[in-house]
Amino acid sequence: MTIVKKQPNKGFYVSNNRISKAKKIIAVLKEELNGNLNNSIILDIGTGNGEISTYLAHNAKQVISVDISNNRSIDGAYSFLLCDENLPFKEDFFDIVISNHVIEHVNNNKLHLNEIHRVLKLDGVVYLATPNRLWPWEVHYRLPLIHYLPKKWFIKLLKGFNVYHEDLNLLFWSQLKKLIGNTFTFTIYCDHIAREPCKYHINMSQTMIKLLKLVPLKIYTLATSINPTIIITLRKKN
Repeated sequence: MTIVKKQPNKGFYVSNNRISKAKKIIAVLKEELNGNLNNSIILDIGTGNGEISTYLAHNAKQVISVDISNNRSIDGAYSFLLCDENLPFKEDFFDIVISNHVIEHVNNNKLHLNEIHRVLKLDGVVYLATPNRLWPWEVHYRLPLIHYLPKKWFIKLLKGFNVYHEDLNLLFWSQLKKLIGNTFTFTIYCDHIAREPCKYHINMSQTMIKLLKLVPLKIYTLATSINPTIIITLRKKN
């Protein structure tokens, strides 16, 4: 395998709330696969501090994690490689590929998806989550509305505010569907998560849980385009 060495990334680095996110990912995958992940070989794209990859490693046969830089504070029972969007793996290798809040950070999101498709087994599953550009609050910079502007103006304002860390390629739901195109089929999960948060390890008051469940799932599905986070699974088209 070829390892592409990069300088440490000075962009966004999240180190909190990782275990709950790992549990949510596993809950979605188990639902999608109708069972456990014990025999699965998983690729986790975007290692971060390594906490999610470590948790996944306790639930799978093997976990290989990749990132553009090494920001790990936890070196668990998983393999780690440095690389960019070009994945250093052979075709049809992984049972599961996880792209958890990664696609908005890569330089070429189409290449990101093409590479995932290449290394995924024919019957494999992709977990993909990304912030919805239509949501009025931009979660990385914690600023409202300015991410609606064309990218060059968005970046220019961030630099003007002296808060710029890195470029973002935020996507509307319609844009993500277009990128998926004829390559994958998809199943929406952010609707299920919004309706039954406890099932996916999201803590919430019992009153709110009861209220959320009163709304039919179809309504949540129709509201995917305005959901703050798009969470879907992908499978290769035959």
